[in-house]
Amino acid sequence: MKKIFSAIRRADLSLFLAINRLQSNWQNKSFSLLTNLGGLCFQACLALFLILLPSTRNTGFKLGISQIVVAGSVQLIKLIVSRSRPYIALANIVPLKTARDYSFPSGHTAVAFSAALTINALVPLAISIIGFTLAALIGYSRIYIGVHYPSDVIVGGLIGYVIAGVLLLVL
Repeated sequence: MKKIFSAIRRADLSLFLAINRLQSNWQNKSFSLLTNLGGLCFQACLALFLILLPSTRNTGFKLGISQIVVAGSVQLIKLIVSRSRPYIALANIVPLKTARDYSFPSGHTAVAFSAALTINALVPLAISIIGFTLAALIGYSRIYIGVHYPSDVIVGGLIGYVIAGVLLLVL
């Protein structure tokens, strides 16, 4: 079991370094902006916007509840795991953005996948695919800008998807 975790850690680090070293001006600008779509401000505005429209009010409330539960769960896990961010743990990593909390799991990715699944019920399949692609790109951006390892992003996406899925069944 120890060998398996060691291999996963090595793969995680290798993939992080490969993605993080793909720096270019246009990608720096693009991913620095894109990553904000998984942030609290944008997600809260999205939920409020949906709540204000009569035809999407119910989905807006579900999204708001889902985002609160997802964000709270992620913060609790971060405190338990206490994994340092890559730019803190590794030498020669210059992040495009910084964060004050721990790395594992990715909260931006979690809320992005939660939003994609929650809004999925409102939109045609093509738009739904765009939503999930956008959520995946938000996750990728978190690795690219130097604030998360790939495993942080994968687990964050799973947390957001599972919590939103369960809440959609019970709300």
